[in-house]
Amino acid sequence: MMNKMCYSLLLLAAGFIFVSTSSSATLTEVARELVAAGGNKSVVEGIDGWLFLKEELAHIAAGKFWGNGAAAATRTRKKQFADPLPAILAYNKALAAKGITLYLMPVPPKSLIYPDKLNAGLTAEAGEERVALYNEFYALLRQDDVRIIDLLPILRKERSLGKQLYCRTDSHFSPAGIELFVDAAAKEIRKSGWYDAVKKREYVQKKQGISIYGDLAGMAEMKDLYEKLEITLVTLQETGKPEKSDPQSPVILLGDSHTLVFHSGGDLHARGAGLFDLLSARLGFALDLLGVRGSGVTPARIKLYQRVKKDRGYLNGKKVLIWCFTARDFTGSGGWRKIPVER
Repeated sequence: MMNKMCYSLLLLAAGFIFVSTSSSATLTEVARELVAAGGNKSVVEGIDGWLFLKEELAHIAAGKFWGNGAAAATRTRKKQFADPLPAILAYNKALAAKGITLYLMPVPPKSLIYPDKLNAGLTAEAGEERVALYNEFYALLRQDDVRIIDLLPILRKERSLGKQLYCRTDSHFSPAGIELFVDAAAKEIRKSGWYDAVKKREYVQKKQGISIYGDLAGMAEMKDLYEKLEITLVTLQETGKPEKSDPQSPVILLGDSHTLVFHSGGDLHARGAGLFDLLSARLGFALDLLGVRGSGVTPARIKLYQRVKKDRGYLNGKKVLIWCFTARDFTGSGGWRKIPVER
């Protein structure tokens, strides 16, 4: 019988592909091999019903994504916008000049938290070389006073306890994963000197089971592949309705669909149970949500810029901006243009 630690059978959504994988292979090497074998398919099927976005694996395979490694790692055609480091540093300084503290909160790749669900030749602890790469990048940001809410160590620890922190059939974090992001963000914001003075509201939280048809299952045309999850529905105690974004809030939540999933309903699965909802309940007041579908890098910052352009007083009273986006966008096709906060 074939040793599964030497060879793993990889099932792509549209067919069967055999990829040889050494038992000593790293996550980066496996990701590189899977990307090469995947052709034009966008979804890779792993183990036990887990699906992975090939674009995410391309990011894992790319290696160092800043400085002299940026041009080779990026998927953007405009190589002058390949490096995320200058754009993030410039944005942090522009916000600081307005008295706003930036918290960068990247969402780690699912395959880095669940490498053993990607490939039978990988253990749950695989990916240390990638963790080291993120640590190096975040250290450079911190040297220039960028605050990072880094969930990598927390997610890897909690996953080892058996928790499902990402959806199996969807590209986003799960409701259980969202709660870890909420815990980390709320902890940072509550340290702020202005926090106690903000008027608080009462919220009701209720657990509810749902069944979702994940975006990866849809992309792979795997019909009837539903996944059961437990969400936490958040409503205002006084009205019994979900919270709404508040343009007057001292906290802006900016980012990609990770700020919208389980919040906006429709193909994002639920209403009133997302990052915005749970963090509003945890802090005791509504956030100002500026979420976009697609990339949370350039389009999200443009959305904020347009809001400021339309309302010159918009930034008055803003204290914190939480910038949440998938880490695969560090090498995304949109690149990293410098976007001003205001004119």
